[in-house]
Amino acid sequence: MVPTLIHNLKCLVSCPMIQINLRLPAVILLLATIVIFGSLERESKAGSGGVLSSGPPEGGASQSGQSIVIKGDLNSVDWKSLVGKQVTVEGRLEIVDAYNLVRYGEVKVARERLYVPTAAIDPNDADPVGVSFTGGSNVAKVVAAQKFNDKAILTLDDGRNSQDVFPPKLFPKLGKTQPTVRLGSIIKGVSGRIVEKRNTIYLIPDAPLDWVPARRPERPNVGSADITIASFNVLNYFTTIDNGSNRARGADSQSEFSRQDAKIVAAITALKADVVGLMEIENSVGAEERLVAALNKASGSNVFQGSGIPAGFRRVPGGADAIRVALVYRADRVLPVGDVTVIRDPAFHSARAPVVQTFRSKEGGRPFTVVVNHFKSKGGAGEADPANKNKGDGQGAYNAARRAQALAIVSYVDGLATRGREPRVLVLGDLNAYQEEDPIDALRAAGMVDLHTIKSAQTIVGERSPHYSYVYRGQSGSLDHAFGTRSLAKDVVAARTWHINADEPRWLDYNEENNPKSLFRADPFRSSDHDPVLIGIRK
Repeated sequence: MVPTLIHNLKCLVSCPMIQINLRLPAVILLLATIVIFGSLERESKAGSGGVLSSGPPEGGASQSGQSIVIKGDLNSVDWKSLVGKQVTVEGRLEIVDAYNLVRYGEVKVARERLYVPTAAIDPNDADPVGVSFTGGSNVAKVVAAQKFNDKAILTLDDGRNSQDVFPPKLFPKLGKTQPTVRLGSIIKGVSGRIVEKRNTIYLIPDAPLDWVPARRPERPNVGSADITIASFNVLNYFTTIDNGSNRARGADSQSEFSRQDAKIVAAITALKADVVGLMEIENSVGAEERLVAALNKASGSNVFQGSGIPAGFRRVPGGADAIRVALVYRADRVLPVGDVTVIRDPAFHSARAPVVQTFRSKEGGRPFTVVVNHFKSKGGAGEADPANKNKGDGQGAYNAARRAQALAIVSYVDGLATRGREPRVLVLGDLNAYQEEDPIDALRAAGMVDLHTIKSAQTIVGERSPHYSYVYRGQSGSLDHAFGTRSLAKDVVAARTWHINADEPRWLDYNEENNPKSLFRADPFRSSDHDPVLIGIRK
């Protein structure tokens, strides 16, 4: 059994697209007290020492007189064989999901942050720098990476059947000296009993977790930028209160809206951007006007303005959706050039119609055009036509629709060129596609520059792992992007993602259902579920 397991693990490690830090024992000691399988050590309490013991098991759930120590990679552990047993997981564990901590008393951990496979692995190209946006020749690597991630997560549970217990048993200081449990926080090992509930393996810790909180980040440095543009999904900012039967998607009460408004305003104000592209704002004039008024009140002067809704907006494909994209800007820093317009293309019938506005710095310089987007989401697979079904390639449902939307943007930008001169265009927004997926490759293939990848921006970013703006089921990746024409990209000095939302738990947001009142703060953190993106350019 041991040679076979080691052979299989070595085969997995040899996969060039998956990096795994796995320590396999070089020597297997055939002692009566120790048996080693990959990274799992079983030690008899009566043994003579040399291997760390976790102490006597609780409740007689594990084998009599034995405890189990787990080191290294979590993927190689056969957790089902440990159900009912006492274990100690040694070493560093990183919190990758705290979504259900307050609701159900559980967090998910792994040895390190996990990324959505298509954040780094291209389904079409073995080399991720490739720009093929059809084919699927590399899907096997995506599937293998997803299987690895699925096995890399361990759920820690408080062992209670009750819900909404606060403070949670695993983090008793939450709400007192600890305001949040951010993803990326480190747990310094854990001991407890393995149980299985609803076909899911849980470890129930013996005591509150010994952990090191991840620090909340300051606003990113945008260097020597003359103009700063931001992209921000504002998570269904609706002034119309959701009564369960209207099309409203945001707050369920005026009290909830006040909380949402306070957090969104705090976040946009803290971005210190000259232009902000917004996604998921209510498709009405009133919502934009309300937000602008709140921003001006917070700033103490009437410096913010909205671009408004383009003429004929509701008659174009994607213009009648319950939500829309929008632009707000600092009128004391930039001036709009011409009217706000909308892209009219049938590709957006299933998404939100993109909005376009050209600006110029009040201090002079060349104009730049901002195209704000919100592509079709990955959800609703059951309603998808055959072309948009989930193909099992890691890209989710409606990939074909998003690819068509990306190509429509390319066509529009190409049409802006005058007398062969390429305009300075910034394409930003929630594209609902991760970094190596087809819609992103379609933009790259057309010569659009991913601003997160240019060296001038990377120098400031300092991020070596894939950038991310969203976390879903313990996996990080970027759905929020910024692309530029080459003429704009050469003037970019920074492209940063500010992690104020994706790493923060949902129970800090504006919702009042199941969220402890004592945790709410009118600050930028968990103002949305997407992180905002900041782009700094020279004028």
